[in-house]
Amino acid sequence: MPHPLSSKKLTRSHTTLIDGAIRVVKRAVEMSEVSKVSLGIIKKISIGKPRIKFLPITGGIKAIVRGNAYVQEIFIYTSDDKKTVAILTKFFEGK
Repeated sequence: MPHPLSSKKLTRSHTTLIDGAIRVVKRAVEMSEVSKVSLGIIKKISIGKPRIKFLPITGGIKAIVRGNAYVQEIFIYTSDDKKTVAILTKFFEGK
């Protein structure tokens, strides 16, 4: 699915987002702490529950977003890792 976003913070190396990642990316680019969002690879996986996992990287975090049948890596460059993870986790879970 082509992403419906237009932001200077979003890189264009990949142009697709899985359904579970669309909301996360939209929220991330709205955050003042986030300087850049880079979309990563998409892999087909076995069917399961959607979830999100965060790993530290230099200058930010890597979000691994799992949809029903696909998983996507999203690199989020932020000045406040903990705040970004907390906000995106709550947002992903719908809280």
